[in-house]
Amino acid sequence: MIIFVEIYRSVKILFSDNVLSGLLNFRGAIIESFFKQGHQVTLVAPQDPLADMTKIPVGARYIPVEMSRTGTNPVEDWSYYRALKRIYREERPDYIFHYTIKPNIYGSIAAHKLGIRSSAMIAGLGHAFSEGGLKNRIARNLYRWAMRYPEHILVLNRDNYDLLIEKNVVKQEKLILLEGGEGVDLTQFAPQPMPKHKKPVFLMIARLLYEKGYAEYVTAAEALKDEAEFRLMGSLDTHPSAVQPEELERDKKIITYIPHTPAVAVQIADADCVVLPSYHEGFSRVMMEGAAIGRPLIATDIAGCREAIDERKNGFLVKPRNTESLVEACRAFIALTHEQRVQMGEESRRKAERVFDLREVERVYANLI
Repeated sequence: MIIFVEIYRSVKILFSDNVLSGLLNFRGAIIESFFKQGHQVTLVAPQDPLADMTKIPVGARYIPVEMSRTGTNPVEDWSYYRALKRIYREERPDYIFHYTIKPNIYGSIAAHKLGIRSSAMIAGLGHAFSEGGLKNRIARNLYRWAMRYPEHILVLNRDNYDLLIEKNVVKQEKLILLEGGEGVDLTQFAPQPMPKHKKPVFLMIARLLYEKGYAEYVTAAEALKDEAEFRLMGSLDTHPSAVQPEELERDKKIITYIPHTPAVAVQIADADCVVLPSYHEGFSRVMMEGAAIGRPLIATDIAGCREAIDERKNGFLVKPRNTESLVEACRAFIALTHEQRVQMGEESRRKAERVFDLREVERVYANLI
């Protein structure tokens, strides 16, 4: 009788992103999973004051790299490419996972030049594919060129999957659709009892960018200030679409502002409804986390948000860039009884268990390497 024995081999895995806090917040559970399996893990990203360094597993390595996230200076981008290539050459990982535009482009090229296997995740297509102009056309062409090199391209929603094929950016056989986004740890984000506030509490969690629906949310808060409390949690940003500090100061008269904190689950648990009136998303993690904790949801009817909501079962979908639609949805939620809100929250949790379980994403990653 022949007995087959699977021989386990530790591999060296490198994660490359454009900001350390994003890497740890969105891929922290995957990083932790690989590390617990005995693999060597290295993180490469620019230094970031918002990063919670305690999320880096003890024994994993972090290598800072300089990069301008939103800059278009070709000299800076060339310097970033050379830095990545030097790090990859010195580290010699078995596999590299790339995230966001510049790591996807320059990291994929560097990995190819060194003969290192890699994948890229296109979480959202953003301005490069939704708007015209020379800069965006250059970005699309760079993407089309660089995406020849990764073994696989991971995408987070069907619209992006179809658009990448339609625009001839990626060959279909390379694409992997994560239908539940990047998933959420259903034990870390466990169901919590619906609070009983005097007035319902809406919570928006996002970077403070206009394209996240900031202006619409503040306007809705002003319209409904006597009927509900509107909380906003997030950090200021240097993005071209960023809200300016002086505007945030003025708006604090209307909204309850919560600076960025790692205690996301605590903030969601103390809210009645999670809101995200964003203009475009890859797949909203906040929607997944809100659903997992058992909160009703309100979000724009766009790819990356609509997947989390079954209309009027666990939340409401609103028109993008439409304050009136957002106010109408908030009013509909305010009109619900406590029992109806609890029922909606329970529907959210069931949806999270069906669709957003992190373990499914872990299996996809394990198969890639």
